[in-house]
Amino acid sequence: MAVSFALPATAGTKDRLDAAKAELASIQADLDEATAEWQASLTRLDATNVDIANTQLRIHGLEDRIATIDTRLTRRAVIAFTNGPASTIDVLLSSGSFTEFSDRLEFLGQVAQVDVDLVLEQEVAQEELRRERDGLLDLQEQQEQEADRLEGIQEQIDAEFEQITSRVAELTAQYEKELAAQRALELLGQTPSTGSPVVLGSGAIQVCPVAGPNSFVDSFGWPRDGHAHQGTDIIAPYGTPVVAAHAGTVSHSSSSSGGVQAYVHGSAGYSFYAHLSGYSSASGSVGAGTVIGYVGSTGNAGSTNHLHFEWHPGGGSAVNPYPYLVAVC
Repeated sequence: MAVSFALPATAGTKDRLDAAKAELASIQADLDEATAEWQASLTRLDATNVDIANTQLRIHGLEDRIATIDTRLTRRAVIAFTNGPASTIDVLLSSGSFTEFSDRLEFLGQVAQVDVDLVLEQEVAQEELRRERDGLLDLQEQQEQEADRLEGIQEQIDAEFEQITSRVAELTAQYEKELAAQRALELLGQTPSTGSPVVLGSGAIQVCPVAGPNSFVDSFGWPRDGHAHQGTDIIAPYGTPVVAAHAGTVSHSSSSSGGVQAYVHGSAGYSFYAHLSGYSSASGSVGAGTVIGYVGSTGNAGSTNHLHFEWHPGGGSAVNPYPYLVAVC
């Protein structure tokens, strides 16, 4: 998903700005591709972590099982050593009848078979344990490779944002310089004044919740730490302003998963903002576009700065905010 953001233009700079926008669009496309891979890598890493946890549980179970078998075999070895083979013969010879002799012989055979079965069970459990430990080593290597891949993606994302931020700053400086010249001409009555008001979306989500370069993909419902992802992760540089996506009342909270969090309750529902680096001074009633915080990576966001955004229409369950965000970001 390519995310665009407004670049003001005057008639004299239109061609150059169009070329700059094309350049930014190319960078944004690379960024969005990296963002999609980041989401996929997070999913793979989460699945690997679950597999590791399950494997460790199976290993602990097998270790307990082998220890129990070892205890039983040791106990039976002590009994056999204490009584010796003569006691077995005595048991048979002391039989009062052939039927009793046959029954005792069958019983001793069953006892011997139990010993054989225990040894076989022990060998099977030890082989299972060996395979599980080998599998754990493979999973841990997989985990390390995925973590390295994720780190590489994060570095790429940072580099793309640096490119975009640098180019936007350059274009903004150019625009402000030319705008100042235009205003000077307007004061001389040589050029009519022009303006381009900010247009907000007409839906429930009126403005992009991240006021700056950003990237996101449709990740609603993707697996996350044993549950389904309930929002959209919008990647942006650290400290990028987070704004109210619609008018309402802002409130704050925190949790181990969401870190520094904010809510905006409006007439059509409420929006949720997580992993913030901090809050702005805004409180109480806020309008759409009011800065309420800043992008960060608090909670369980990992090392990638991003805003976790949710939309709850009517105050109910979260719905996929991606279509709403595409319309305003």
